[in-house]
Amino acid sequence: MASTGPSREMDDAIVAAPRLQRRSDGNVPTEAPRIDRRNKTSTMSYDETTIIGGCRSAVLRSFAKIPADWDTNMLLTTFNYLRFGHLHVLRSMQPLLHPIASQSERTELYRAYSIRSTGTVNLLTWRRSALLTCFWIAFGSAILLAAVARTSQDNLYLMQQKALLPTNGTELRGCRYNEPEPILVFYKDRTSGNTTTLSFEQPPERVCEMSFTDYQREIILIAMARTALPAKQIDSILDLILAFFSWVALIPTLMALSRWHRYGISLRLVGAAWMLTFVTPFVISITPVRMFVDWQAMDPVFKDFIAEFRVHFQTAEKEQALINICGLIEDYEGNHPYFLVEGMCSIVDRFPLEINLDGFDDFNLDLRTLQLQCERARELIADGTDQKFLLQAKGACATITPYLSDKEGGSSPELMLAVTQMVETMKGTIELGIGLSHAMMSFQIMVPAAISLAPGLIRGAMRAKTLVPQSSIPGMFILMLPWLYCPLVWCMYNIVFQLLGNLIMLMGLLLLAYGPMTYFVLGVHFNVTKPMTDHKMRQVLTWMNYYIIMYTSVAYCCIVYWLFFTDARKLIEEALKEFKNPQLALSILFSILSKYLYTTLMGVDFMVHEIAEQRRWESYLETGVKPFGGGFQKHLNLSDEAREGVRRLMKERSARLDELARVVHDK
Repeated sequence: MASTGPSREMDDAIVAAPRLQRRSDGNVPTEAPRIDRRNKTSTMSYDETTIIGGCRSAVLRSFAKIPADWDTNMLLTTFNYLRFGHLHVLRSMQPLLHPIASQSERTELYRAYSIRSTGTVNLLTWRRSALLTCFWIAFGSAILLAAVARTSQDNLYLMQQKALLPTNGTELRGCRYNEPEPILVFYKDRTSGNTTTLSFEQPPERVCEMSFTDYQREIILIAMARTALPAKQIDSILDLILAFFSWVALIPTLMALSRWHRYGISLRLVGAAWMLTFVTPFVISITPVRMFVDWQAMDPVFKDFIAEFRVHFQTAEKEQALINICGLIEDYEGNHPYFLVEGMCSIVDRFPLEINLDGFDDFNLDLRTLQLQCERARELIADGTDQKFLLQAKGACATITPYLSDKEGGSSPELMLAVTQMVETMKGTIELGIGLSHAMMSFQIMVPAAISLAPGLIRGAMRAKTLVPQSSIPGMFILMLPWLYCPLVWCMYNIVFQLLGNLIMLMGLLLLAYGPMTYFVLGVHFNVTKPMTDHKMRQVLTWMNYYIIMYTSVAYCCIVYWLFFTDARKLIEEALKEFKNPQLALSILFSILSKYLYTTLMGVDFMVHEIAEQRRWESYLETGVKPFGGGFQKHLNLSDEAREGVRRLMKERSARLDELARVVHDK
């Protein structure tokens, strides 16, 4: 019966070697070593009498229910994953300081690969639970991205229908022409005293179902649809590609989960899934979608708008008729001027009382005064006071003629110039809206990858450091990554703060952005880049957890206070009312979580792989024997020249490392 080593720093809770029985394929243990929780050398060194210790002990004991599901049928394995899914989620959040494997898993790992170390068993079983959790989160993300792609296709169809609408005012507004009643004018002759009734025929009246203001809004939407339609088609294709590769990434994830006990194969499959989830957004984001925008498509639309403006207000015909009639009135010296004046007033009657242009608050043309003068002139006609009537008509012409003939800066060309400026403003608004929409699309694609990369690597480095505290590689990542991550996150948070924030929100965002610097501060304090014992690593992890809980609690309290107890609540409520695509927000959230878990797994695998490779090459340089996986070693049949080359490599390595050590310490 073998016993554990005497060193208290050994991470091995095995207290008894398994009994062996002889089979055709060699010595196979009949049972795996069990954990003796009474052994003082065990890593289970926390106090179970405390609340935290008691909860942790209960959680760790619950992991004993998880079956290994080794060589079982697919239906039973799937059932067990669903049945114990909550335990896998809890285990994926555990550090690797305490035994987290069930007895079934330890037995199967020992029977197949003779794995006895608690640290190695923890690594494999933790990866199993993390892979299952990552698979379900990635599955939800794939469903939501497929829903976003479907919504994008629906929006594309609506945009195509909008682009097909006519821009001709008569057709789009549903206009028709009605024959108006003639204008009757009563004239009293001064000589005979007889009253004469004169009838003036009105031109056909144009009646439209859609108001001109609604027509203006519809024109903007049509111009935007025709301009952005080619780019929207590219957007829809990119959404489909993103959703497709999110589903493809599930295949290597599921294969890695089914081969969780074969670390080398599972590691490469996780790397493939990570590449699919991270490379695809980066490739999509560099697609020049804005180059596909057809900026010339809006020109015919606004030409029709200008033409409809002239038709709606009948500016050209009425202005020219007024100018001609006023010219006759000013030169008239006869006794019966009512024909001329009534011709002018019949045109004035068809002018709107007031002309307002949307987007131009300072442009307002009021024609009430001119129409009042025409009414006064008609009263004078009925009374027979022609001379007063003629003077009144000449006064009306004196009022309107400078406006029409560009003598006082208020001409009809100025009106059309205002309309042209309004069209240019609408074009600029459309260009800005299209550019912002494409920027937001790229932002939503890249945000999950950018936000989750550094935190996932930090978490992976912490897992690798707890697994092999004696290694320096994870410690270097723990110190460097916060400096890369915190400024990047603050750049995004600062945009939100500048738009909506106050001092309370600023405090919360600063804590969220720069809180991960705790890893750097405590890492420097505890020298995490140096080899450490398990006890020292447990101390580092405890302090880090305390500080992380503290700053995140304060930060989220500030954010919650800002959301519900300040003026921001109204802004959020209005934004939520306008936000009609909640699945987009959910897809971003699930993408962040899935990429975070993928990055954590990839970070742990990368660092563990590098530590193992470093150990292999160190052994090769020291002994000339290159170890391989599975506990076997390959004795190289080297020639004398090759052996001399190995010795030379060893000497060069030792000399360079010694020299670097002297330089670093100024010796």
